[in-house]
Amino acid sequence: MEISLLAMDLDGTALLDDRKTFSPRLYAALDAAARRGVAIVPTTGRQYAMLPPAVHTGADWEDLCVLCNGGEVRRLRTGELLEAHYIETDTARQVMEIAASLGLPVELSAGGRLYLTRESWNMQREHGEDLRFHLNNILTTRGQEVPSLDAVLEQPDLALDKVNLPYIPCGLRAEAERLLAGAPISFAWSSPQSVEVTHSLATKANGMLTACRLLGADPARTMAIGDSGNDIPMLKAAALGVAMESAAQEVKDAADAVTASNMEEGAAMAIERYILGGQ
Repeated sequence: MEISLLAMDLDGTALLDDRKTFSPRLYAALDAAARRGVAIVPTTGRQYAMLPPAVHTGADWEDLCVLCNGGEVRRLRTGELLEAHYIETDTARQVMEIAASLGLPVELSAGGRLYLTRESWNMQREHGEDLRFHLNNILTTRGQEVPSLDAVLEQPDLALDKVNLPYIPCGLRAEAERLLAGAPISFAWSSPQSVEVTHSLATKANGMLTACRLLGADPARTMAIGDSGNDIPMLKAAALGVAMESAAQEVKDAADAVTASNMEEGAAMAIERYILGGQ
């Protein structure tokens, strides 16, 4: 099967552990795939403003990206918004009530910012070891403390792409899933402790299919590669789903194949094997 479009997760998949760069081998594999006519579509839970330097190099393949777990599809070079599914205010409040009932921190993601109360910020600091990257790299640059999240929801023209529950103790995981399943949303575990909530139509699978439509690519000739719970929908929807060796078992079970970890050239190896034919 010739692949026409690659939907590629970033954190834990394409990016090295610095969460900023690709390996030289992966850059080379992406360039070779693009020369064969394969569309490369970074597909991530990140907002556009939080994209890493690795996808802003000026490479020929840099065209579309799927953001916020499918909440947005934009052009990489300009940020032009092509399609979006944002969370309604009432739905966001329902998720906030669920978080409050479980005593969980909550963040509202919109316009390149993460809005949270001081209480939520302090709750996350209590689990600093588990949330080191989020606290030190994301919230320090994109976090905005507010006295109330209700005031954020009242902002005119708010484009709410995600509601984050950044820390859920293992003992509350099942109850959180049960309550969230009753809300009109999509949600996925982006790490063993954190859940990202999006519009009901916002999944990485739908984002990949939107990219196919916009680029004229055949969904029956797609490949997806990822490592986290939010990658499961696109791994199942793609003609070929590839999970990273470091992924949880449920992610591997959703895939057709497993490659090495991000630090062992897994993404490059998968492209070389399934797109470049071992060359």
